[in-house]
Amino acid sequence: MGRTKPMLQMKTFHALFLTRFLVVGIVFSLLVAFPFHLSAQHPDNYFEPKDMQKDLSWLQRKVLQYHPVCVDSIRYDSVRLAFEEALYEAEKPLQELQFLRLLRKTLNSLRCGHTTAIPSTDFYNYYQNAKPKPFFPLQILKNQAGMFVRFNGSNDGTISVGDRLLTINQESTEQISEDILDFLPGDGYHKTFRQFHLSLNFPTYYLFLKGPSYSFESGLVDTSGQFSTHVFSLRSQGKPVSKSFRPKSTRLILADRNRELTVLTSNSEIGCLKIYGFGGSDNWYRSAFKEIEKRKIKMLVLDLRGNSGGNLFSANQLLTYLLPDTFSMCFKRRDGKIHLNRRSNMSLGMRLSMFQFRNLRSKEKGLRPTCQLENDILINRFRFEPVEKHGFKGKLVVLMDGGTFSAATMVAAQLRKKMHVKLLGEESGGGAKGTNAMIMPTLKLRNTRMRVTLPLFYLDHEMGDIPFRGLIPDYKLLPDVNLKVKGVDSELEFLAKTLPFMK
Repeated sequence: MGRTKPMLQMKTFHALFLTRFLVVGIVFSLLVAFPFHLSAQHPDNYFEPKDMQKDLSWLQRKVLQYHPVCVDSIRYDSVRLAFEEALYEAEKPLQELQFLRLLRKTLNSLRCGHTTAIPSTDFYNYYQNAKPKPFFPLQILKNQAGMFVRFNGSNDGTISVGDRLLTINQESTEQISEDILDFLPGDGYHKTFRQFHLSLNFPTYYLFLKGPSYSFESGLVDTSGQFSTHVFSLRSQGKPVSKSFRPKSTRLILADRNRELTVLTSNSEIGCLKIYGFGGSDNWYRSAFKEIEKRKIKMLVLDLRGNSGGNLFSANQLLTYLLPDTFSMCFKRRDGKIHLNRRSNMSLGMRLSMFQFRNLRSKEKGLRPTCQLENDILINRFRFEPVEKHGFKGKLVVLMDGGTFSAATMVAAQLRKKMHVKLLGEESGGGAKGTNAMIMPTLKLRNTRMRVTLPLFYLDHEMGDIPFRGLIPDYKLLPDVNLKVKGVDSELEFLAKTLPFMK
C-alpha cells in the first residue's frame, strides 16, 4: 500500500505530460495549416479583405449613428455611399498605408476636420525604431507660388532654405500636393486647414502617400533661379524643425507656454496677444488684461494663427475680457445612449460630462447652463458674463490663417458676430458655421487596429445662413515666402507699420 501513492502520482504526471504534448502538437499543426496573417505594421505586409471589411462595416454603423453631421439626411446618404465604395475597394488585400488612405478619403465625406484615421500603434512603433527613419528629409512651406524649403535635414549641404522644390523622384510637387490634400481632413469645402498641415508635416504625409524610402531624387530651383538635381539619403539623427525668430517690431511683456503678450516697439499703445492654443490657467488672462489696462493699450491684435483650438471653456474665458455683453456657447447632438464598449478610449470623465450635459436644467435661470430636447436633438447652452475688471475697451482686430481651427475659429466667429471685429489674414481652417467637437473618443478597429477620432457634439457658432467654408477675412494678408521660410513673421511686421493708420 505504501507504493500505491507514488505510482499514482507518476501515472498522473505522464498523463499530464502526454496531454500537454498533444495540445502543443495540435496548436503547431494548426499554425502550419492555418498561419496567422501578419499585422500590416510592416510596410510589406497586407490586411486581409475580410478583416478590413468587418472594420469598415462596424465603423460605418458607429459613424452614421453618432456623428453629429449624420443628422442631415443628405450628408447621411453621402457618407453611407462613401463607405459602400470603401467596402468595394477593400475586396483586395491592402497594405496599412493603402488602407489608411482609403479610410481617410472615406471619412472626408463628413467634411469634418476633427474626424480622421490614425495608423495603428504598431505602425508608429515600427517607424520610431527604424534607423535611419525613411522620411523625406526636407521640411517645406507650401503656398500658391509653390513648395519652398524651410529646413534641410538631408546630407546635402548645397540645399538652402528658400529653394523651390519642383520634383521628388521625377514627380511634380504640385501633383504630390494634390494627392496628399485628398486624404487630409478639413471642415467644409475649403482647403486652408489641409494646406496648413501639408506645410506643417510634409515628410509624414509623403510617407503616407508613397510609403518608406531611403533615397530621394529632387529637382530644386535656388533663389537665383538656377535649376539643379539632388540625390540625397536620409539623416540618421536630427529633428526637422523650422527655426522662428521673435518679431523685431514687438517687445515681450508677459508669456507662458500657451500665450504671450507683446507691444509694438514703435508704438506702445498697440499690443499683440498671441494664443498658441487654449489651455493652462485662466488666471493668466487676468494678469495679461491687467497689464493691457495698466499700459493704456488702445489697439489689440488677437493673433490666432496656427491655433488648432483646445479647451473650449478656456476660449470662452478669453472672450469674457473682449465681449461687452453676456454671450453663450451652443453645442448639440442626437439624443440617445452611446454604445462604444471597449473599442474606444471613452473615459469615465467623458461619460460623466455627457451625463451632466444631458441632465442640465431645461429652462434658463440666470447664467446657468441648460439642456433642451428639440426634435430628438439635445441642445446644450452655456452662458458667460463679461468680467467686471480689466475688460478690454479699445479697438480689436483678429489675425488668422489656415491653422486657426476649432475653438480658435469659435472665438473669431463670436467677435465678428457680436462686435463686427475685423478679421485679417487668410480664410480660417475651422468652419465658420461651426465644428464637431467637445467630446472626441478614439475608436480602435478590432481587426486592423487602425484608429479613428469620432466627435460626438456639434459646436454651433449660430452665424446664420452662410457658406460651408471657413471665416473669410475682411483684409487678405498672406505671408511673404522669402521671409517666412527664414522664420520671419512677415504679416506681423507688415501690421506693425500699418496698424497705427488703420481706421
